[in-house]
Amino acid sequence: MTDTRYTYAVARVRALEKYLLDKPTIERLIAAEDGTRILSILRNTEYAEAFNVVENPFDFEDGLSNELNRVLNSLEALSPEPHYIHLLRIPYDFYNLKILIETKYSDEPVDEPFSSLGLTDIEDIQAMIKNKEKKLPKYLTDAADEAIAGMEENENVAKISQIIDRFMWQYLTTEAMMGRHTFFVTLYQKQIDLINIHTFLRLAHAKAEITYLRDMLFDGGSISRDLFLKLFIRPWDIFSEIKEYHDPIMDSWVEERLFWKYEVASDNHILNYLKQANLIFFGPEPLISYYLLKEMETNMLRIIFVARLNHMSENTIRIRLRRNYV
Repeated sequence: MTDTRYTYAVARVRALEKYLLDKPTIERLIAAEDGTRILSILRNTEYAEAFNVVENPFDFEDGLSNELNRVLNSLEALSPEPHYIHLLRIPYDFYNLKILIETKYSDEPVDEPFSSLGLTDIEDIQAMIKNKEKKLPKYLTDAADEAIAGMEENENVAKISQIIDRFMWQYLTTEAMMGRHTFFVTLYQKQIDLINIHTFLRLAHAKAEITYLRDMLFDGGSISRDLFLKLFIRPWDIFSEIKEYHDPIMDSWVEERLFWKYEVASDNHILNYLKQANLIFFGPEPLISYYLLKEMETNMLRIIFVARLNHMSENTIRIRLRRNYV
């Protein structure tokens, strides 16, 4: 879809892409002797503003969140249609909703930090859960109502995450289809497919019942629920049945069946798909692609921080990085 309103925004994003961390910088980060050295290196990159307020390496999540928030604010200012940038923030609303409901019903404290990247104030979501009058977007109230009802009926805290994630993907795919942007529709379908494949493999590995698989699969992907159920009796044949994901994922999975390798391969598949945005000059796609690249970049930095703070080897870090950074 051609939209000349995005001419300036796309040009600015193309310029910003040049500041994504390059391979020499990544190598210096991997070779850093400790977390303090990682902070020092990042303060000489695009991450300087985000990490200038971070003094303790163990607080690296604050810096990563600061950077993503800075990028989202910049994209919102650039975009003639903030709606598409808001779609990037909305998953963080669902994430915060999940934590608040799990906290309400869990016997133990939920050890997960809230995200400051959402579109809705955490205090407003909290007020809604406490049955205080607060007008919130329907996508959150519907998800909260069903998650709470499901919890009170089954008393299974683990189901909360599944219910809320199902509402999130349903909302995102519906919005993408309404906007008639094929790029977004396909992106969400791929993300759902990759999550469903991961769930399928994990449950097959655990020898779970097929009824549990049926409950755990998300709708909206390009791979039908029926195909997953049919293949559950011979799960390791799945990649010969779904050709689209055969090459990038099967080689990393079949031999060793290590789930972290599957996750790396999945991210690489999405990275390859995002390259299509390089061919689009008039539309929101390059803005969305840039943010997703930044999000993967912060995930890469998280891997490096955690590995270095736990004294892991450089080789251990490298094999866990996505293709763009190897």
